[in-house]
Amino acid sequence: MKYTNTKILVIGAGISGIGAARALAKAGANVILSDVKDLSAEKTAALTALGIECVFGAQKSSLLAGVEQIIMSPGIAPTIPLAVAATEAGIPVVSEIEVAYELSQAPIYAITGTNGKTTTTTLLGDMVAAGGLKNVVGGNIGKALSEQVSELSPDGIVVAEVSSFQLEMIDRFRPHVAAVLNITPDHFERHGDMDSYVQAKARIFENQTTDDVLILNAQDPYCRAFAEKAQSRILWVSTAGKVENGAYVEDNVLYLNANGVPEVLLSADELLLKGEYNWLNILTASLMAQHAGVPLSVIRGVLRVFKGLPHRVENVATQEGITYYNDSKATNTDATIKALQSFSQPLVWIAGGYDKGTDLTLLMQVARKCKGIVFLGNSKERFSIAAQKEGISNIELAGDLAQAVKKAQKLAQKNNATVVLFSPAASSYDQYHNYQERGRDFCRLVAELEN
Repeated sequence: MKYTNTKILVIGAGISGIGAARALAKAGANVILSDVKDLSAEKTAALTALGIECVFGAQKSSLLAGVEQIIMSPGIAPTIPLAVAATEAGIPVVSEIEVAYELSQAPIYAITGTNGKTTTTTLLGDMVAAGGLKNVVGGNIGKALSEQVSELSPDGIVVAEVSSFQLEMIDRFRPHVAAVLNITPDHFERHGDMDSYVQAKARIFENQTTDDVLILNAQDPYCRAFAEKAQSRILWVSTAGKVENGAYVEDNVLYLNANGVPEVLLSADELLLKGEYNWLNILTASLMAQHAGVPLSVIRGVLRVFKGLPHRVENVATQEGITYYNDSKATNTDATIKALQSFSQPLVWIAGGYDKGTDLTLLMQVARKCKGIVFLGNSKERFSIAAQKEGISNIELAGDLAQAVKKAQKLAQKNNATVVLFSPAASSYDQYHNYQERGRDFCRLVAELEN
């Protein structure tokens, strides 16, 4: 889409919305930025100086007059009245990554999945940078993609983490290389049910052709079903043995086999990023980097030094024989199941937060191994009931994370547990702005225990 002299309404003045508004104004559009909450006078003045009209407060249908397209921030559902009215009036409603696609001259390498997106995206960004390729890394990872892509010429690489919230409102968005890491129940509070969530994820390859590549997890049933629908060239990743086209793990060794000739990537023992659940992330990023032209020696070099990211089963401290782990990024049940399964030591588990409404049966079955559990947040009652149904009795409830950390310490001391794992299996929005803020608070609270 050519944006010159078009009237565009951007809904939501967060990172994505402000980034899209600035990018569209630079592209020549007449931009209105709307949010129910006010921005600071300083931020509003900076946007107004770019020719962006800022409208805060009630979002009335009069905002739609003359508008040719609406850009929705990912945190705002397409069911809000203004978006519904726009759809009924025939005005296209799309997400911010659609703008990024329209403005980008460089190919997009997009990564989605329920878990592992940020690790894989960051790892791929490190690989292409180490390989000397001009690149930007953004999307759901915290930077508005639409504002970054203008920096790149056609020989660059756009590395994008994309969420179901962003994908559900695309139109022509077409990544040259796309990857789906895994799909497990998540975000029912937005999508309503599993089918809708899966359909949103599937949109990542909706516009791909035979000239494009789709990387799928061979062990995930939803990914296997995607292969039957996609027009793209399929590459598989697996930790359960050899695949003919893609990447795999066999006898604790990681291989790339994208061109029919298996090449050793690394032994799993050489990786700083531990855990079998991370092998799929590593294989996916390596395949994507190889496709982008990054030499295998460079890919290996990055993998040998990549330690992972904060808030992902992060060792925070050891005090009085108890090691505390911050896994605040685990905002869904599957991520927490993997975290719980990665420990053989006796542990106390802290969980809870903003409830996504997903089924808890398997999570609580895995949690039977815990020596004690502390639930907090607006999900604590439902989590507690679900745990009791699975025969778990050593449960305590906490009003906030500070109380939860203290209770977990006492449970660990009482039951000779050597690990306290904070892996919420829920979003942070009941008490924190994001999982990073929640994770930092956990680290602070653990440090205060020593004092």
